[in-house]
Amino acid sequence: MDRSFTVALKTLTVTADAKTRLYGAANPPLTATLTGYVNSETAAVVSGSAALTTTANATSSVAGYAITAALGTLTATNYDFSFTAGTLTVSKAPLTVTADAKTRAYGDANPAFTATVIGYVNSETAAVVSGAPALT
Repeated sequence: MDRSFTVALKTLTVTADAKTRLYGAANPPLTATLTGYVNSETAAVVSGSAALTTTANATSSVAGYAITAALGTLTATNYDFSFTAGTLTVSKAPLTVTADAKTRAYGDANPAFTATVIGYVNSETAAVVSGAPALT
């Protein structure tokens, strides 16, 4: 009597790696980690790369954005693939506030204090800032 059986593909999990960047900056290179190898095998048994995408761009607001992982060109003889999304976190861009130099004569009242703000991105101006720095 002949007996036959089927060896099923083992599933590797492709997880998009978490990334961060500042508001106004380009997205960093998106990467993924593959886990679930068996029989002491390593990434050497996989060829190609996963397709990794996000909707975030340089003008995306401060928030978290999904990094989607998909098959892309991944292949492996004994493995199938499952996919787990990651997150791209967009953080606030820093602004630098510098108090402007002022002079006055002895005995005169202090002049009005002012400051210069630099570091705006995406062609933004002071219009995106509310309030004023405390200058004393």
